[in-house]
Amino acid sequence: MRKVYLDCASTTNVHPEVYKTYINLLASSFYNVDALYDDATKIKSMMERSREAIADMLHVHKEDIIFTSGSSEANSMAVKGVALASNKKHLITSSYEHASVLNAFKQLEEVFGYEVTYLDPNEDGIISAEMVAKAIRNDTALVSIMYVNNEVGAINPVNDIGAYIKYHTDAYFHVDATQALGKLPIDLKDIDMMSFSAHKIEGLKGSGILVKKKHIPMIPLINGGQQEDGIRGGTSNALVNICFAKTLRLSLENQDKYHDHIHMLHEHLLDELLKIDGIVINSKKISVDSIVNFSVAALTSEVMLNALNSRNIMVSALSTCHSKLNTSHVLTSMKYDDNRIKHSLRVSFDYHTTMDDIDYFITNLKEIIKIYG
Repeated sequence: MRKVYLDCASTTNVHPEVYKTYINLLASSFYNVDALYDDATKIKSMMERSREAIADMLHVHKEDIIFTSGSSEANSMAVKGVALASNKKHLITSSYEHASVLNAFKQLEEVFGYEVTYLDPNEDGIISAEMVAKAIRNDTALVSIMYVNNEVGAINPVNDIGAYIKYHTDAYFHVDATQALGKLPIDLKDIDMMSFSAHKIEGLKGSGILVKKKHIPMIPLINGGQQEDGIRGGTSNALVNICFAKTLRLSLENQDKYHDHIHMLHEHLLDELLKIDGIVINSKKISVDSIVNFSVAALTSEVMLNALNSRNIMVSALSTCHSKLNTSHVLTSMKYDDNRIKHSLRVSFDYHTTMDDIDYFITNLKEIIKIYG
């Protein structure tokens, strides 16, 4: 049976060039980069060149790049590390952040006594600079707002938010840019910290970075040796760190090349979905083309997912990190009713997705609605 993968917001296949580089490194480069013999220092040098290349591509300093195991760690490091380093006790985030951000704030709230303001998205599905400006206080230590929402694809004006925070407050600003990389411009000029993960852009799982400007105070969450300038202890996963530079380069090079293709798929999918009775689109206008969230009135998410899975069509209903929950906190924060939330589906794709894949999905979705609806 034909297999169609439409869950690229969850993860992506490894790019052949990244895979080849990693396999070649695995064959010979197992050394601990902190050892002093030549073979180890050679790998250390390669990792530092990778750090420099990443910094150049993101237009920051080499010292601003911290290698992590992915965005979840980078998010937790940014939120908790900076909050705990501050004597201020007020924090701001949005109510539809990724679980790694929300749970970090909840822990700070429940365990460490911080006060957290959770901003709901406006009628356009975004968190505006004006909303942040109204919520910020003299005792606000940190603001964390995602660039692109992972369930509905909403694009937040993080550069506007960053400019306001930088020029009008003493707070620091963190952005989870996991779903934006390779899709939208990345500008860190007015942003203090930004999180990225490799496996969303055809890289290796267990690979990510936190961009943290040098002036930002941070308490380490993982204590250890001198690795990552003392911010993240533990033996460096040098090979995946080396591969991140190639992963990032390929993603940025292909961003413009494949934009038109992905936009065409997005428009075609929307057109076809809106022809089906009982379907409403949950993604708003200001969203990335690669994510479309919608609800089918006739069927619950569970029924749709199981029926599509039986036909080898892979999609999701929630963020993968929330997939065992019954409802979407993202759609709840957008004030959709319970029926719409419990009947939602997320389709996400990349430049490997074809028009035939979209048509195959639509055909099977119609058949499933007819059979089970």
